[in-house]
Amino acid sequence: MYDPLSSMIAHMRWADARVADALERNGVDEAVHLFAHVAAVEHLWLCRIEGRTPAHAVWPRLSVADARQLAAEHADLFARLVATADDAARLRPVAYRNSQGIDFTSTVGDIVTHTALHGVHHRGQILRILRAAGHEPPYIDYIQYTRLDQLA
Repeated sequence: MYDPLSSMIAHMRWADARVADALERNGVDEAVHLFAHVAAVEHLWLCRIEGRTPAHAVWPRLSVADARQLAAEHADLFARLVATADDAARLRPVAYRNSQGIDFTSTVGDIVTHTALHGVHHRGQILRILRAAGHEPPYIDYIQYTRLDQLA
């Protein structure tokens, strides 16, 4: 059965790793800072789902290696969450306070979707920064991820 959330999380894992590879070769400070933010937000949203206090700020100063590790760990946790969640679990409301101090409630499914899309947005910014600095960015579009088995 096709599960869009599982596919989005798998793409998130793959794209984060490719971006980390590019940043290890061509670390541009602004891009590294954005990647650390992506990893920290993946952590933040999982903590919100689980009712835990996050260990990282929304805009942390992390090395590429530390951000890569944080992102990979949370991709595993999100994948496990999505794989074991039935419809009721995906529709479960999660109450949280955003970074501006405003209280909201969102479903687990919406949070997972947001987390994956948030990373897409910032990874695009990272690629633009790398290109502007004279580096060839990795191709990380979702469709490229879906056709990996067709590439030799």
